[in-house]
Amino acid sequence: MSHRLTFCPFKFSQFTLAASLLFSAAAFSHAEHDRARFVAPTGKDAGRCDSPVRACQTISYAVQQASKGDRVLVAEGRYAIQDADDLFYLTSKLVPVLGGYNKFDHFLDQAPGINNTILTGVPEAYIGQLQLQGFVVVNDGFSQRFADSAALEQTQQQLQQSQGPTPCVDGKAGIYPCKNIDLVSHVALADISLKPGAANDIWGHTDLNTGTEYAIIGLDNGTAVFSLADPAAPKEVGAIAGSRTSWRDIKVLQFYDNSLARWRAYAYVSSEGSDNVQILDLNQLPGSVRLVAADKAVTSAHNVYISHVDYTTNSALDGLEPTLHIVGQKAVGGAFTTYGLKNPEALTPYYLHSNGLRSDYTHDAASMVVDDNRAQQGCQRNSCTVLMDFNEQSVRLWDITTLTGAGALADLTYPQASYVHSGWWSEDKRFVFIHDELDERDHGLNTTVRVMNVDNLKQPVIVKEWTGPTGAIDHNGYTRGNRYYISNYQRGTTILDITNPANPVEAGFFDSFPSSDNAAFNGVWGTYPYLPSGLVISADINSGLFVLRDQTKQSAAGQVSFAAAASSLKAGEAAVLKVRRPAGSGAVSVGWETLNGFGISQTTQLGKGRLSWAADDHADKEILVAGNTQWAAHASYFVRLFDPQNGLTLGAPSYHQVTVGSAAAQQGAAGFQLSTVTLEENGGPVSVKIGRFAGSSGALTVSYQLKDDSAKAGMDIQQSSGELSWADGDTADKSITLTPIDDSLLENEEQLTLQLSGTVVTDRASLLVKIRDNEQNRKPEVKVGFPTEVNAGAQVTLKAEGTDPDGDALTYSWTQVSGDSVTLSNATTDSASFIAPNRDADLQFSVSVMDSRGLGTVVTFSVKVKGTVTTTPVNTSSSGGSGGALGFAVLLLALFRRRS
Repeated sequence: MSHRLTFCPFKFSQFTLAASLLFSAAAFSHAEHDRARFVAPTGKDAGRCDSPVRACQTISYAVQQASKGDRVLVAEGRYAIQDADDLFYLTSKLVPVLGGYNKFDHFLDQAPGINNTILTGVPEAYIGQLQLQGFVVVNDGFSQRFADSAALEQTQQQLQQSQGPTPCVDGKAGIYPCKNIDLVSHVALADISLKPGAANDIWGHTDLNTGTEYAIIGLDNGTAVFSLADPAAPKEVGAIAGSRTSWRDIKVLQFYDNSLARWRAYAYVSSEGSDNVQILDLNQLPGSVRLVAADKAVTSAHNVYISHVDYTTNSALDGLEPTLHIVGQKAVGGAFTTYGLKNPEALTPYYLHSNGLRSDYTHDAASMVVDDNRAQQGCQRNSCTVLMDFNEQSVRLWDITTLTGAGALADLTYPQASYVHSGWWSEDKRFVFIHDELDERDHGLNTTVRVMNVDNLKQPVIVKEWTGPTGAIDHNGYTRGNRYYISNYQRGTTILDITNPANPVEAGFFDSFPSSDNAAFNGVWGTYPYLPSGLVISADINSGLFVLRDQTKQSAAGQVSFAAAASSLKAGEAAVLKVRRPAGSGAVSVGWETLNGFGISQTTQLGKGRLSWAADDHADKEILVAGNTQWAAHASYFVRLFDPQNGLTLGAPSYHQVTVGSAAAQQGAAGFQLSTVTLEENGGPVSVKIGRFAGSSGALTVSYQLKDDSAKAGMDIQQSSGELSWADGDTADKSITLTPIDDSLLENEEQLTLQLSGTVVTDRASLLVKIRDNEQNRKPEVKVGFPTEVNAGAQVTLKAEGTDPDGDALTYSWTQVSGDSVTLSNATTDSASFIAPNRDADLQFSVSVMDSRGLGTVVTFSVKVKGTVTTTPVNTSSSGGSGGALGFAVLLLALFRRRS
């Protein structure tokens, strides 16, 4: 997201001062991105390339100095592609490279028709893309293509195609270099329904009602959910569109709803776009995914994190309340803020860090619960929740046990700190692994992960630096057992053996970006290692979703797992669970602990401990969890294995579900899936779903009818009444269709109730039906930023900013009205772009911004294309009013130019 560029995409260098004065509310979420880097044939590859009068000489060097979201502007001249790295730098999705600039006007305007920025040695498959970026591509007999360019083209074509299982044999899984990791499946970006240009982060979800595993992948234009019921052939089951941005993050909460006798789950999605916090309903899987709300806690944020949950089940730790932390937002300097999730469909503010400054910016966060002597020594409590705050230049530790506040514990930095980005903790909770996103680039390092010891929460120390075999950047990481899973950008997914956390050793890797391992922003953005099956899912920026099988766990010390994944007990009966280590040498141990599921009357853990094996001991060990007759007739809990020691690794299953008692055959009860539905008066029929919960024995029939309130059945909505019936064993959802009546009366929002009667779930027996009047509706207010004049061949960005007075969701549609035909990219988002024709032309465009009730505002504007270099003024059109800060910004920009 680039607010400074929003209304002046071609005058960044002159507009920066004005924008910084006027758009304080639109300050960047963090300092990681959105700068220009400059390249000219007469430049010198030194420094950061961030001054137009001190340009660098080569594109590859400039891209390596850039951060995600920066742009590289290339002056006229001749540039040869020498190898695959040069090509990938040129085509980076996160660091756009644009040709057609002139060093003599300080890279002021892109004019490819005048400033010939010539590339030689370009493989055929890339010519079209690079021409759109403003380059002249010469592929005559005098321009030699680099060695292996044909093989590179073939590899790139395969990366854009989905594929199934391919084992890692002799260091390769098909085209992918690998070590101890098999490819289970790959879903290419082109095969995702939203047709994204790039992927970003990823999270996993296991539906505890069915055991089905899912991958939830962030994209540059939304979020997609894939069922892994058949992991060799992932199936997309839902997608939620979002604003176009490179940054999107996802976390999941799952909890047991006693009234429905089932688990419910929601995903929380943040982005640096304009989507607010999207809350996704996962309760209709595998049928669909629904956007419940775009919570206005923030408009945009870099990251989202949930504390006090187990990251395999995504459910609450015993006795602790899950809380959601938003980090890297515009307000409070980007410091972390905390929200409650008791109502999972609306965030409840707990701690807003109201005194936060820019120096308090949190880029990412993680947390762990400490209940040993450190809790007393560091937090003066018996149990302490420690938040790790990755603060760009340091790691801060906070005591966040009190949900409505935070107490500082420590602040640690280290030599060569460039951008302290993220990290995670070891399962013994003694170490934190730290990722610095820019140290490889800034200091010429190979992949470097620092290990911080937290035996003293107030005086943590760096005890080790793990160095990888390549210069690829480490991005994010997560621990499961004694393996640490890293999203390693251009090297793909890397797994470390952290048997000794203070001395990690590489155990395996899967390189989903096979053509380069340099320090650039391609390849794997995120990875998730917590699925119960043991599968690992990774999101590759350039090529999509990868499902991987970790084969690094073959260990001389052996592998440990439960003998079975589930068991059933009688009420009051103790659980005796067998844990196996069938082979291996040396003395080993593993921790175990319980996670309460449902029907358990206590909030503390039922039990925890360690199992130990002597050097040559391969006998099964037993975990004993006492029963309790006070639990509900039907109850459940989980037992998990963790923190294996002395080289022992975790196998599958490492989670065991215990079901106590059996649910007697129940008829079940009917209830609405939603509590509220909003109808648009002119929006046509809407179907609402009714489910059968907590049983399916025998037939079930309920009746329904509308009950008048401010809205009247027959006047504002068509009459609707009748019966719904389920046969014995039938649990399929039923539907009722509601049809509002479109009249010409001017009315406020009205409501009435759709009521179920019979055997129903008490708190789901009624549905509040709201009807919004289209005559009362107000048009969206729209501001459009566009350049009035551009140069031939320039890449042109158009930006619309819509605000709805009634708070309705908005959709965007850009069209060309007249002039030489151009292709509009991203024409259904708030920001569209096109390549200007290579001659003088007068182009006219319109953008339609429509609310959810069908009322819209259309703004029409013109862009003149000049065949010669011109100064590029920026204009704004508004659907009404003064234009606010934007109008002043444009005025100040004009004054600023005159003074120049």
